[in-house]
Amino acid sequence: MSQCDCTETEVSESHVRERITRLEQATRFRPVHIRILLLDAAPAGTPEDDFYYPATPRSGRSLASRMYFDELAVASGIERDSLATIDESTALADFQRRGFFLAHIAECPIADATELRSAINRLAPTLLRRLEASYKPKFVAPVGMAAAEVIPFLQMSGWKDRLILAKDGPFEDPFLGDPQNQAEFGTYLGDALLRAIPAAR
Repeated sequence: MSQCDCTETEVSESHVRERITRLEQATRFRPVHIRILLLDAAPAGTPEDDFYYPATPRSGRSLASRMYFDELAVASGIERDSLATIDESTALADFQRRGFFLAHIAECPIADATELRSAINRLAPTLLRRLEASYKPKFVAPVGMAAAEVIPFLQMSGWKDRLILAKDGPFEDPFLGDPQNQAEFGTYLGDALLRAIPAAR
């Protein structure tokens, strides 16, 4: 048994292997120079819903995961009209080519909101080291409300001018995973990011 730095609990070997697999999959599509680092709180709870796990067919993903994938693809400049017939491996390669990379503050899934908040605050210094020594992005765009926890820390740590924010907070879509409400209220995460990113150049 090993201890997970995200949950601070003893975890099985399968948990460790799943984490290594997620990191290996992401590394395949990591740009040499990261222009925009999209920063979410934690990865999806199942391997099939991981952003960097190309689903073939796309029905292998949950609806919320498919919509999340599509919104981040749009944020990088991929045409929304092409998403209905998109090949995810091709989309991830385009995402990489455009200098985008998705990273997580906690590198393991954490379902409980209180535990996730605690992990984010505890892992903030580790995230800062990853930003400065490994990722070295031009800009960082926090995604999802849970990522709001780390924004003040980054602002006080020299990253204020390189944060892309939505009204001083992270980018979010309250209806992600609900196509009907998303269409009705027009809360498209990808479009909001797409509008904000050029302004940060």
